[in-house]
Amino acid sequence: MAKQLLYRSKNYAGNCIQGERNYQEDDFSFDNSQQNDFLIVLADGMGGHQGGAVASRCAVDAFKNHYHTVRGEVAKRLYKALLQANHQLLLKAQSQPKLKGMGCTLVGVAIHDSKLEWISVGDSPLWLYSAGRLRRLNADHSMKPFLQEQVKLGELTPQEAAIHPDRNMLLSALVGTQIDLIDQSAQSIELYPGDRVLLASDGILTLSNAELSKILAKPLSIKKLVNKLLEAVKDKAKPAQDNTTALVVEVPNEFNPVKKQAKFGRWQTRLFVLLLILNLIFWASLHF
Repeated sequence: MAKQLLYRSKNYAGNCIQGERNYQEDDFSFDNSQQNDFLIVLADGMGGHQGGAVASRCAVDAFKNHYHTVRGEVAKRLYKALLQANHQLLLKAQSQPKLKGMGCTLVGVAIHDSKLEWISVGDSPLWLYSAGRLRRLNADHSMKPFLQEQVKLGELTPQEAAIHPDRNMLLSALVGTQIDLIDQSAQSIELYPGDRVLLASDGILTLSNAELSKILAKPLSIKKLVNKLLEAVKDKAKPAQDNTTALVVEVPNEFNPVKKQAKFGRWQTRLFVLLLILNLIFWASLHF
């Protein structure tokens, strides 16, 4: 009999909208083919109508396929998969010169043994919604953080930062050459039942953290939750709205058997100590 996978289709969903763009350059994949080793990958392409779409699809496929061929720790597998995705972009551009200059962002998440690890390049955000709190996990490799810092220093107003022409300029991306910046989890993050993980392309930043949190808190199915996020982006009717992709994973209730075993172990220890004390009291009452 086949082993039951921890993550089932009801636990995750993804969808995308084109926004005001003439083409779709986002791509993504879920891979739960390996038990207790759930992989999620998202890429946001750049390079025009054909180049961006080709880049994101090529990178997602290469990352996913290579991840499962690497042996060792999850962090090593994510890193090697990222390098392979970047290399495949180089090979694709060399074989089709018209694709020269294409590239993409990429964020890859692996959930293994109740723990989450990630790797990312570019500005595609990754969040964890847990216990009513939304926390961004990965770094933003665009000019946005620098502009926000200038706002804090009083060098720019929030309005100036919001419309700055370099706001979305990437400081790092997969383009088939050396990767300037790579963000990777320094340590794994423990997940608990009910936690929700959100991966997205930067088009979702049309919504504020408060708006994202409000939606992620809703008691909806994951598929409906994803559509709710994308509907909220549409409702903003932002001029020149970028492609937007939202992927949500919910940690199932039967998750984290290690934690349950640990709790049971502590209960056994307390019971043993209690019985030992009672036994000593009984022994003392007989001899004194």
